[in-house]
Amino acid sequence: THEIKDHSNINTPILTVHLVGRLMNLSVILENLYQQNVLMEEEVSNIEAEKHDFNRTRAILDSVTKKGEEACYRLLRILYETRSRTLPAPHPKTNENLFEKNKKPGLSFYSLVLNTEGTTTPSKVKTFKNKKSNMYRSKKLRTYIPESKPEISPSDLLKHDKNILLVGKPGMGKTALSHEMLRLWSERDKQLDYMFYFDMRELTNIPPTMSLEDLLFNVYCEPDEGKDEILTDMKSHSDNLIIILDGVTDFTSLVVKKFAKKNLPFAKIIITCRPEDEDQDKKDLSPKDWLRVEVKGFSEETISRYLSSVLGENHRKVLNNVELLTLCHVPMYALMVAASFSSEDSLQPRTVTEIYINIVRFCLQMNSSNIKMKYLNQFIKTKSNEILSLAEAAFNATERKTVNLEELSCEDGCVLSFLKTLDVKVAPTETITLYAFLHYTMQEFFAALWALKNPDKIREVLQQFLTEEKKHMKHLIPFMCRLLNQKSPSLMICLTPAEELKETQQWVTKDLIDTVLSHGSERHVEMLFLCQCLYESQSSEPCISFLDKLNYHIDLSRKNLDPHSCFAVSYVISQSTDRKINLNLEDVTISAQGMRQLNGCLQNVERYSETSFKGLLMLRIIFCRKL
Repeated sequence: THEIKDHSNINTPILTVHLVGRLMNLSVILENLYQQNVLMEEEVSNIEAEKHDFNRTRAILDSVTKKGEEACYRLLRILYETRSRTLPAPHPKTNENLFEKNKKPGLSFYSLVLNTEGTTTPSKVKTFKNKKSNMYRSKKLRTYIPESKPEISPSDLLKHDKNILLVGKPGMGKTALSHEMLRLWSERDKQLDYMFYFDMRELTNIPPTMSLEDLLFNVYCEPDEGKDEILTDMKSHSDNLIIILDGVTDFTSLVVKKFAKKNLPFAKIIITCRPEDEDQDKKDLSPKDWLRVEVKGFSEETISRYLSSVLGENHRKVLNNVELLTLCHVPMYALMVAASFSSEDSLQPRTVTEIYINIVRFCLQMNSSNIKMKYLNQFIKTKSNEILSLAEAAFNATERKTVNLEELSCEDGCVLSFLKTLDVKVAPTETITLYAFLHYTMQEFFAALWALKNPDKIREVLQQFLTEEKKHMKHLIPFMCRLLNQKSPSLMICLTPAEELKETQQWVTKDLIDTVLSHGSERHVEMLFLCQCLYESQSSEPCISFLDKLNYHIDLSRKNLDPHSCFAVSYVISQSTDRKINLNLEDVTISAQGMRQLNGCLQNVERYSETSFKGLLMLRIIFCRKL
């Protein structure tokens, strides 16, 4: 939920001038630089060997600036997030001037749906009993987006007289919310109060004998002077103290107990955790003293506002694709989707599947102590058994038309980060815990991974997806088409031998095309779907084979083409450079945006005529076969 724009022009001399001789608590800065792989262990040791803080500061800045602008940007972000400990109170214009030249925006917080009712927040769009698969799927996916509720702001939570338990699934914005409260607190006029922020994922092996004083001042931040006076003041006026414990996984841990036992009786405690961790023993948390807040992610209004602010006009590409739109209710996924559309360079993902591949790779990296990008493929290979175990559970659940994963043997926390927990009451005195993906399309993506490792499963999907009973399995096929492609970004090459992948690639798209074209009644219905699959494959050869089997005539008459469909059709047509296409779009409704997508392939169409539909938003385009 925090978006920082392009940082390619940071002025490193200005960085040094503003910071040399002014940094404090250099050990905090060095630890963060090391954890984020900006500095290596040997470099940190050499800097720590310097005798004076001035020399250590100079060594830090010199080492970082030599590594380039990305490293400088990481340092600036570290200093921003730890500014209360590492920077003195700045001149009012210092930070502003540092970023002004390059127009660097501040970190932005986008409102989250927060539920305090203790029950599941209803979705904005209920599931309709519509038997048409396209309509049902669209409505079904929209149920993931939480309904907007009367807004509870981070400042409201700070003012609340109770302790707060923030509960949310992975990636829903719990940490972003706690950071926003930290920022709001730091900018208040009131000075005689205290806030401590602990990232519980980084606090391990705390000695049982550690005192509250050491926990606050040695683990967190030790003041230069007056430690005893500060501690005495905090104990005497603990109502002026706020402590945030972000990412609690064990409510019986020493750190949690020390604060929950009310050694500081009037202090305000804020804890963030996942639902599965909330269910552990938390007897020291009295319900009457705590406000439980469920963090539900982005509402549809916030999704639109967020994407519009970071993508401008490009945000409509996401809003017009219901799968990507609903995926964005998870703020972490929204960030990845936005990053995929934020530039027009060659690295931008071309297909929907590429966005999912990037999300999966990013989540695996993030949940593995931020392993270096260049080692990520090797890391994924080491996790292949766990990933495929999850993929098998996803495939079986998709076949059963359920989101509940059964027989899940994977226990790896990194891989399980894609899931949420569901508590199901099976008897008056018994509850079992089930797992489900944060979004159904992510389940379908993992199901496609499993099918590609099992050719018999691929054949079953291709043979049955046109039947009424198994038609829901068709949504795995576009994912499979792109996953078979070994171009970057890649994922399957980390899970299966390249020779095996290539062998599967040779027959999958061929069998898909033959299956659809052999079904007369479904052939017309599934033509757009075939174009979508071929676009996802990002391969010219199957497109030419498809056009050849159709004698270079595509009939999409009487259909409503959304922009995404138009992009897929345009891609397929554009692969035919040696022969013109006869494209029948008689009585087809196309939005203005979709028409812009088709314009790029018209040179490959033999002849067409068009008539305008009344109004500015819709056009009816009739392509007539050349006589």
